[in-house]
Amino acid sequence: MKKNFLFAALSLVSNYSKYQDDNTMKGMEIEKNSEFIISGTYSNVNNFWGLNVTGTGTEDYFYTFDMDNYGKVVRNGEEVDFESIKAGDTLRVTYDGSVSLVYPPKLNNVTKIEILDDDTPQEKK
Repeated sequence: MKKNFLFAALSLVSNYSKYQDDNTMKGMEIEKNSEFIISGTYSNVNNFWGLNVTGTGTEDYFYTFDMDNYGKVVRNGEEVDFESIKAGDTLRVTYDGSVSLVYPPKLNNVTKIEILDDDTPQEKK
């Protein structure tokens, strides 16, 4: 029962059916030069550390991201260690736009994490 439910959920997300010919999936392309940026507060939710995104106008979201694969962490224009990020810091995370369907959802291929101070503009420079 769990396998069927998981397949059904993933089928809805990926628009894939077990009755389709597998060759239809080979023609899909993913734009490789896209950058997506999301801002939020670095928080611990249910023993997971990640990005707490609020004030979106719809719902609040929480995303984790892989600490081993990040490109660089920047504060005030200078590269710092990941350990410089503290609970409550406002972060601007640059990633490829894909999110893993796990609990909690995970931002994939993070290339840059900016630690924003109160005077840092929220929009990308």
